[in-house]
Amino acid sequence: MKPSFKFILFLLCQTLFLNSWGQKKLALEQIQVYSSINPTAKYWQLPEDIHPILNALDAGFFSKLDLTRDTNIVTKSLYLTKQNQLGKININWANTRDFDYHAYLELYEMDPFFLANNKLVELESKKVDSLHSCWLITISLFNKDQTKILQKSIILGLTPVTSIGIGFINKASASSPNYIYNAIAKTMNLLAPEREDVEYMDAKVPSAYTTDNYWMPYVHNQPRIIFDTTKKFISFNLSNEIQILRTPSAILNKINLKDKRTDYPYKNIVSLIKKNRINNYNNEYYQVIQQLRDVKKDLDYNLEGYLEFKVETPGGLNQLALSFLPDSVHKIYNSKDSIGYFMVKDLVAEKDKYYYSEIIYNGYDSTKQYALTDKINIAKVPIIHGKSIDGKINNTAFSIKLSADNTIKTIFINNKLSLILTGGERPTQMVLVDKAIPENLMNFLIMFSFSEIFQNPI
Repeated sequence: MKPSFKFILFLLCQTLFLNSWGQKKLALEQIQVYSSINPTAKYWQLPEDIHPILNALDAGFFSKLDLTRDTNIVTKSLYLTKQNQLGKININWANTRDFDYHAYLELYEMDPFFLANNKLVELESKKVDSLHSCWLITISLFNKDQTKILQKSIILGLTPVTSIGIGFINKASASSPNYIYNAIAKTMNLLAPEREDVEYMDAKVPSAYTTDNYWMPYVHNQPRIIFDTTKKFISFNLSNEIQILRTPSAILNKINLKDKRTDYPYKNIVSLIKKNRINNYNNEYYQVIQQLRDVKKDLDYNLEGYLEFKVETPGGLNQLALSFLPDSVHKIYNSKDSIGYFMVKDLVAEKDKYYYSEIIYNGYDSTKQYALTDKINIAKVPIIHGKSIDGKINNTAFSIKLSADNTIKTIFINNKLSLILTGGERPTQMVLVDKAIPENLMNFLIMFSFSEIFQNPI
């Protein structure tokens, strides 16, 4: 028999087989859940309302088999405690033995590397790296004789993506539980008896954020100003006017401590370094220049800073040792006119300010929080800024805190919290805490906080 005839015959037989189930009731006996990544956590446990999951099965898998789930039967939830329990179903039909069919749903969070290494799913290594976790979603169907007659699975890969949330991204969970189970419910709509036994699907979910007592009170349900950085400049809409900012690449000039010329341009800095820096000849020093332009206001700024690199290995620079000279020698210019200065400190802790890594939310609406554990005493982690930049411009004091791997910029003006921005090399969004900030000052501080000189410009 030719392969094409075999395939047609197979489909015909399966269609007749499936149609024979029509109009018969079934009981969804149990949903069993487990996480091999965080088995003691709570985020993977079923939500209180499981109707979206039940409705997805009713409208999808069960409907395609022409089976009707008895809604009077309470589906049990079973949380596994050991990985060796996965895939094992204990049948107990004391109250449903007269039903024609019985279904079981299994939801297992698994490590993407484990699935890839065991050939359960074909994924490129780059793809595996981008995934937080995979959910193995399996529906099994039994007849009255306790014989498994059908089983279908989908592996759902979850990739967290940043959204309008602000705070420390929580890496324990791919997202908030509601987003995870929304993705699972939508995926279950695709479960079908005629599809492959195991299929793979992708889903992007909003990142989960830890709660805190620093940013959260200011970003809760506050409007976000979104930045457009798709072109070579930064733009955003403020009061129906488009602001355009440019931050070109920084320029580095190496300083030669051995140059003794009287007209050497870095003569004064060399004297300062030799006076205040220990073992200065073992390190390297640079002047860094950063140009900034406010296009709408037609204002040009220049930042002039001085960096020290501690060379720990022959022939190389350890970028983790990059630091600004701890003096007020770093200047701010409007064109060629000096209008201010700044100082930079590394690893500065906030007094009595913490984030709570075991309580998460969506980074926007803090009324909805989720505990990851059953602990009574939730651990609090001190907020430590990677850099704290303090200075003055035109006699106005400012302070900029760079936090969460330089992805959060918290800006104070005259000791008042005024702006909170997110973004790595370029801004993505902003909460305008103080709406009375002059545009000139706000635009400068946005450009200043995203200057390349604070992003290791080597």
